Amino acid sequence: MVQASALDLAAIGLPDAWGGWDAWTVLDTDFRDGQRFLNLWRAWQRDPRRPRLLHYVGIASVAPHMDVHDGVPDCSVPPHNAQALADQLPDRGPGFHRILLSQAQVSLTLCIGDAQALLSEHVFQADTLLCVTTADKWAAQLLARRCKRGTRFWMDTTSQNRTPVASKIAQPVLLQAAGFELDSTTSPLNALCGTFNPRWDIRTSRTPSQHVVHTPGRCAVIGAGIAGASIAHAMALRGWQVTVIDQEAAPAAGASGLPAGLAVPHVSADDNPRSRLSRNGTRLLMQHADHLLVRGQDWEPSGVLERRPDGGALWHPQACWIKPAALVKAWLASPGVTFVGNTKIAALTAYSGGWTLGDPMGQDLGTYAVVVVANAMGCAALMQGLESAHLTEPNLRDKVAALQPIHGTLSYGTYAEVLPGLPVHPVNGNGCFIPHVPSATGEQWLAGSTFEPDALVASDLKAQHVANMERLRQLLPVDGFDLADTLDRGPVGQWSATRCVTHDRLPLVGPIETTSGSGLWLCVGMGARGLSFSALCAELLVARLGAEPLPVEFSLSGSLDANRAQRLRLFAADPSPAGD
Repeated sequence: MVQASALDLAAIGLPDAWGGWDAWTVLDTDFRDGQRFLNLWRAWQRDPRRPRLLHYVGIASVAPHMDVHDGVPDCSVPPHNAQALADQLPDRGPGFHRILLSQAQVSLTLCIGDAQALLSEHVFQADTLLCVTTADKWAAQLLARRCKRGTRFWMDTTSQNRTPVASKIAQPVLLQAAGFELDSTTSPLNALCGTFNPRWDIRTSRTPSQHVVHTPGRCAVIGAGIAGASIAHAMALRGWQVTVIDQEAAPAAGASGLPAGLAVPHVSADDNPRSRLSRNGTRLLMQHADHLLVRGQDWEPSGVLERRPDGGALWHPQACWIKPAALVKAWLASPGVTFVGNTKIAALTAYSGGWTLGDPMGQDLGTYAVVVVANAMGCAALMQGLESAHLTEPNLRDKVAALQPIHGTLSYGTYAEVLPGLPVHPVNGNGCFIPHVPSATGEQWLAGSTFEPDALVASDLKAQHVANMERLRQLLPVDGFDLADTLDRGPVGQWSATRCVTHDRLPLVGPIETTSGSGLWLCVGMGARGLSFSALCAELLVARLGAEPLPVEFSLSGSLDANRAQRLRLFAADPSPAGD
């Protein structure tokens, strides 16, 4: 593969230009093997005035491959940086992929496929543009739509075979027509540099700005489960002072207190939005776990074997078992996050700069520029108390009213004897079985979980356990003995909690008030896939709030939008996977 022209950072004003900014966004339409990204990442690491966050959007026609054993072309790139990137590249197919590096302060959004189609799926504006020359005026205008006035650009004028594809005499005409100005000084070899500075006013509709908050302040997150904790962590990374409030004494007191669960992608014949979102979300969650948790104790990237209804089997290499409460606590331990327990929020009152929170006794609990409601079924009562002026979208009110509590019971225990034939990896399907999870009492197994809409039926834990064991017999038949009966001879317990399920089994993420940027947001409805969705939903929410690059395609993000069109479906027609 031909390397892109060497990037001269000084020619585009870096690193001086990003000094003093909270965040900096780079768009690279010719990612190739990631060498330019590695160089820029290294420059960010070395700069004491670097922005808190570096967002890098890289577009590649095919999935990049990096073999660090063959050496990195630029010896200035630290080997551990190259290895960290290489570790995240396998099994990346077409579409968007969010990769977090440097303790999530460097965010790489790797986009694989046709460059023009992918650019159309973005809604951010870059501070720096790295691109290749083009003879297509529509492609140049598409690049312009991803720039703001003052964006510096570097344009590689060589093609894959290292021959000029457009002369430096003809190219300025095309660029100027799209709003780009070339530097008056001599550009570097095989490159053009300049600034996006159109003669006309730039339309503000190119990037959604109604709900954008550029300056971090005080944020309250209502709910300390996996949804609220992931949002708190993401907000704190961006400089927000976050208070997480929960009615229980400790975090993860609800469904996020699951002893252990599976994060595994959903698979469908048409690769529908749920499949694509859960695949991206699972990979993202595993990145957080790898950084924050102890492998083999709190989680394990074990892979998961899925038993299909047709009798076939599917191996998921990018899947894991994880203890959700451990991740919740790790997220809430982020600098800038404060947890407040034993506190119920009963009222939200708007004021000129945000929202005031109140308890059931009418006591003022503080004012916040942004409030995120992430307390599962508890959001319905809060939204009912909002004045109609602050809930202008009736469809959202209907979707919140349609939220359904679904009760789940997980069976777990330790082994009373050595069992031959147990799988090495977790198995998922109609129910799940996790065979080897460390606990204080020894190696633990987990099986389940039920998906019961009737609270009275769910309260019979013995019957729920029997249902789990029956599914286990079908999921994992073992020659020579009855696995369920054998497990029941050891210490056995049940864990039960209630999930919050939406009308279409996808979370509701977005601003509650659609007509203005009031700072009131919603993130609920993870259902049985909180492990696969939580980190992705947090990235989506903070990206929309800060006008950052989205973690998924704009068209795909609409499937999670709290104000999306409502499509009702029967729960019985689509049984929930038991993985997470």
